Amino acid sequence: MQDILNWLLANYIELAGSLLGILYVILAARQSIWCWPVGIVNVTLYIIVFYSADLFGDMALQAFYLIMSFYGWYKWVKGSEESAEAELKISNIPKKLFIYALVATVAMSLLFGYILTFTPSDIPYWDGATTALGLTGTWMTARKYIENWAVWIFTDTLCVGIYIYKELYLTVGFYFVMTIMAIIAYRQWSKDFKRQEEAV
Repeated sequence: MQDILNWLLANYIELAGSLLGILYVILAARQSIWCWPVGIVNVTLYIIVFYSADLFGDMALQAFYLIMSFYGWYKWVKGSEESAEAELKISNIPKKLFIYALVATVAMSLLFGYILTFTPSDIPYWDGATTALGLTGTWMTARKYIENWAVWIFTDTLCVGIYIYKELYLTVGFYFVMTIMAIIAYRQWSKDFKRQEEAV
């Protein structure tokens, strides 16, 4: 028991980041604006975790999350572009924009992977892929596109494999839970979207 406690204390930053990340998804699934300040603390902690694990792409991604958390917070407070008074509502990503986002994500994956070959990362292209997917997913969440959860389900599943390889076992557990929660969040947003459409 003492060994378990010592291990938890030694990994408290990773543990705190994981718990806050779970709380972020719970709040985001409920469309609570408090998901963004919680996310800000979460990603700050994970910048430290990924730096120590030589996952520089993921570290840079957390820095982007930090910026996007402020952007998302602003968008959810401001409301829709049509009316400053209107709440930002869940929507489907336009097909043309989806194609642009897909092409951009693939291009960023390759670019980031190449850049990361100049770092100590031993999995630069995998690291680059999760970085690119995270950029796209966070942007989609900030815009309340329902498809953001599909991106997160795929990304989180990929991360589980990467962090098993990197022996970040608390983070493996975190991303496994995040995968399940992304599925739950997608179902919740789907119900909210249906109610939203019926109310129009």
